[in-house]
Amino acid sequence: MAERARAVQESFEERQTTTAEALAELLREVAGNEARKKVQAEKSFDGLTYFVYRTLLDAKIANAEAVSRKIRDAFTHFPNWRQSENAMRELRKKVTFAIFAETDDLVQVSTIVDELFSLLEKANRL
Repeated sequence: MAERARAVQESFEERQTTTAEALAELLREVAGNEARKKVQAEKSFDGLTYFVYRTLLDAKIANAEAVSRKIRDAFTHFPNWRQSENAMRELRKKVTFAIFAETDDLVQVSTIVDELFSLLEKANRL
């Protein structure tokens, strides 16, 4: 959300959008964020689980909610995945198998797993 808000701000500051357009865009972002929070609360997902869930939905993975819960459990089982190469390897394996149980497209599964961990790494650096 903060990243999207900064993009709107930069666009406004560079005079690419008017005040009204920038305000409308920010209001759309706030409304989208509120909708996300509502769904996240309804499903009792933490931020990570909801992120995984949305990624799986976007990739059209069947049973995205159940798979997201399995992946959440894997992250819980390997809490030091950022500090340990072995834990990271085992976690990636669990995440891969959780998604692979719903689709036999190995290329798609590998792409999703790579995307998830790449975005998590990026978020960790911020």
